[in-house]
Amino acid sequence: MTKPRLLLVDDDKSALDGLIKILTLDGYPVSGVLSGYEALNLLSKKNFDIVVTDMKLPGLGGIPLIHEIKKKDESIAIVVITAYSSVKTAVDAIKCGADNYLTKPIHIEELTLILEKLWEKQQLIEQNRLLKEKLKNKYRFSELVGGTPQMQQIFKMIEDVAPSTASILILGETGTGKELVANAIHYQSERAGMPFIALHCAALSEGVLESELFGHEKGAFTGAVQSRKGRFELADGGTLFLDEVGEMSLKVQVKLLRVLEKGEFERVGSEKTIKVDVRFVAATNRDLEKEVLEGRFREDLYYRLNVITVHLPPLRERKEDTPLLANFFLMKYTKKYKKEIHGFTPAAVKALCSHQWPGNVRELENIVERAIVLCKGNMITEKHLPGSIIQGTEDIPVVKIPIGTSLKEAEKEIIQKTLQITHGSKSDAAKILGISSRKIEYKLKEWG
Repeated sequence: MTKPRLLLVDDDKSALDGLIKILTLDGYPVSGVLSGYEALNLLSKKNFDIVVTDMKLPGLGGIPLIHEIKKKDESIAIVVITAYSSVKTAVDAIKCGADNYLTKPIHIEELTLILEKLWEKQQLIEQNRLLKEKLKNKYRFSELVGGTPQMQQIFKMIEDVAPSTASILILGETGTGKELVANAIHYQSERAGMPFIALHCAALSEGVLESELFGHEKGAFTGAVQSRKGRFELADGGTLFLDEVGEMSLKVQVKLLRVLEKGEFERVGSEKTIKVDVRFVAATNRDLEKEVLEGRFREDLYYRLNVITVHLPPLRERKEDTPLLANFFLMKYTKKYKKEIHGFTPAAVKALCSHQWPGNVRELENIVERAIVLCKGNMITEKHLPGSIIQGTEDIPVVKIPIGTSLKEAEKEIIQKTLQITHGSKSDAAKILGISSRKIEYKLKEWG
C-alpha cells in the first residue's frame, strides 16, 4: 500500500531529524524544513499529501502557515503540534483548516494512526473525484452511465442510428434504462427540437390504451366529455416511445401497424383521417419472437418495429459500472436533498458491487437515494444500505409447505414464490429453479 508524502515543519533541528528518521523507517516519503517560509518554498516545488507542523515557528507562525497552505491546495491535510498547555491554539488551528493536532511530547504510534486515517480519507475523496470526472466525460451519455464495453457499444449504436428515421426496438429487463436509451436516441436526432412522447402500455387497459394512442372525440364513450388528442398527434414531428409494447392486445396492434405503415389513423369515435410524421421507438422485457410464435404478437408488427434492435444488459452483467452509477446517483440526489456527501466508503462500494441487482439500475438508484436520506455525515457507509445488500442476499420468502400437501400444490407454491423475488421474470425464476422458462409458462397457463 502506498503511503502519503509528508512535509515536517519544526524549528527544533534535533527533534525534526529524529522524526524524519523514524517515519522514513516506517516507509513514509518525508521532507523536513525549519520554518514556515521554507515550507511554502518547498510546497511550490514539490507535491505533498500531509503537512505536520509545529505551531511555534520563527517568522511565519503556525496559523498564517495553515492559511497559506490551504490557499495553495485545499486537498493537503495538516496536522499541528502544540504544547500540552496550548490546546486552545490547536483548536484555533482546526478552525482555520487544520485536520488534526498532537500535543508534545509526540507519541509516534498516535502520529502514525492520525496519518493513516487522513491518508485513507484523502484516497476516498480522490477516488470519488475521479469517478465524478469520468461521469462528466466519456462515461456519461446524456442520462446513461457506463464504462463497460457493452455500454460503450450501445452509446456508439445510439450515435449511429439516431439520425435515421428507422423504427427501433429496445430489449432489456425491467429497470435497465430502456426509456433513457429512447430519450438519448431522440435528443441525438434531427427531431431533438420536437416532442418526445412516452406511453407505458402495460399500465393501461385495452380501451384506455386505444384512446391514449389515437385520441377520441367528444361523446365517443362514457366519460368522453370533450375531444382529446392522442399520443400520436402530440408526437407529430417528434418521437413516440412505446414502453412494454409486448403488453398490447391484438386489436390495438392492428391499429398500430396501420400507423407504422401509412402514417395515418382516426380518433376513437371519428371517421376523419389524421396524418402524422412520427419516429417510433418501442421497448419490451418480453421475448417478442416467442410471443409471435405463440400467437400473442403480430409477426408483421414485430418486423415493422424491429428494424434496429438495441439490447440493454442487466446490471449484474456489467458490475464494473456499479461504482460509476452509484456516484452518478450520489451527485443527482445530494443536489436534490442539499447534502454535502463526498462519496462511499470501500465497504459500501464492495457491498454494492457484490449485489446481484434483480431490479437493475432502478433498484440501485432507489438504494442510493435512500442512503443519502439516511446519511448524517459526509460519507455513505455500509450502515446506510439495506441489510440484504450488506449480506449479499435477498430477503427471500420462506416457503412453508405442510406435510400432506400434494406435489402439484407444492410445485405451484414454489414457482409463485420464486416469481415474486424475480419481480415476475420467468427466465430468472427458471434459472433459480433449474427448469426451463417454457415449463413455467406451461404451468402458469395450467393454473389459469
